[in-house]
Amino acid sequence: MDFCMSNLDIFTPVLLGFNPVALARNNKIEGWHFTFRQVAERMLELQDSQKAFVIDPVVGSEGITGSSRMKAGSATKIILETILLAAHRAVANDREVTENLACLVSLFFFFLHCMNALQARSPPLLVRVGFLSLSLQNKSHVYYIGWQTLGIMGIIDASECVPTFGAESSDVRGFVNSGFQDAPCEKGDLASLGPESAILHEDFEKIILHTVTESDTVLFIFTHTDNLTDVENLAKKVRERTSSLHAIFHETVGQWIPSEVKELFSSIVKITWPGLSSEYSELALQQMFQWELSTKWILNAVSTDAHVQKGKVLYNFMVDLKVSNSKLFGRALAILQVGGGVSEQK
Repeated sequence: MDFCMSNLDIFTPVLLGFNPVALARNNKIEGWHFTFRQVAERMLELQDSQKAFVIDPVVGSEGITGSSRMKAGSATKIILETILLAAHRAVANDREVTENLACLVSLFFFFLHCMNALQARSPPLLVRVGFLSLSLQNKSHVYYIGWQTLGIMGIIDASECVPTFGAESSDVRGFVNSGFQDAPCEKGDLASLGPESAILHEDFEKIILHTVTESDTVLFIFTHTDNLTDVENLAKKVRERTSSLHAIFHETVGQWIPSEVKELFSSIVKITWPGLSSEYSELALQQMFQWELSTKWILNAVSTDAHVQKGKVLYNFMVDLKVSNSKLFGRALAILQVGGGVSEQK
């Protein structure tokens, strides 16, 4: 941010966070002559002339201290998608975004509807939590098998379990039907780096499926628009290895998932959305945003609770962390003070 503010002819720096600037850390950064708060305060000064921007809504504390994936991560997704969709809409209509603030408000209410729809499906989530936590407590595995961008939501959730809970990379893994085509990477297809980097459904079948046992949990994530024949065929193969096969799926009014597919799963979380009134691309994009966000919330909830039940959390602290930098050293001290009832010096 400091570099961007020194080159305002090239950059428009934007700081996105979820604490007021006054609460930003004022500690010295190693090898640097400014604190984070000083940089943020300078950005606030530039905001009056619209040369820099600070977006810092307060959404409340995270359920797990030090983890930003649930509230902050979700709020980041909502904010970026709202801003970018409004910007595309303004460009298409040759207007300034600020000329239609009602557009931004309507988009936020659209995400609010997503949250309300998900809360109505809360009870079935308890089933998923139980199976996932049992698998992890038994030192077994959890596999997310997803389609399209919902598969990417699974891969992201799985990858976050490693730094958040000190999980092994094999504890929770995600796979997506099109691999790195839908999860583009600057370095291309990373599957060549080894089996841990393989994310295709075919990779799951070749590398993982024959090792799946009854104590493992497999969670399918898909919508009525996906290739349901592929869903059915892969589910039947998994069913031969474990009965702990579950599903999260999205359908719209008038477009249902066939009963023969539903019957393959021991339990399901089904979310039914209103049908699209037209094929207008922006409406389809908004529906995809709803599917992604609600799926993210479900996966965050069940994987977090499963690791809590495994013992990876004390009070609301992530206690299985590596003290790899000064920030985490300070966090480790705080955990020991609270958990051990001792002074910072001791």
